[in-house]
Amino acid sequence: MITIEIRGNEKAALEAAHRISTLFLSSGPCRLRRTPGEDEVKVLVHADVSRDVGAGGYLDPGETANAVSLLR
Repeated sequence: MITIEIRGNEKAALEAAHRISTLFLSSGPCRLRRTPGEDEVKVLVHADVSRDVGAGGYLDPGETANAVSLLR
């Protein structure tokens, strides 16, 4: 399990978090944080990367629709 911190404008940060979620079982975007007076946001994603590629570490395209998020 790892935590990935993404910083940037809100739309791009959320898109990056969603793309990570299509590769790994994850929490999806969580903890969107804003610093007052700044345009940048911070989004955390918790992802399970314990499975290696040979053991299905990445989700198959058909598997993403049925994947259950870890922390939702």
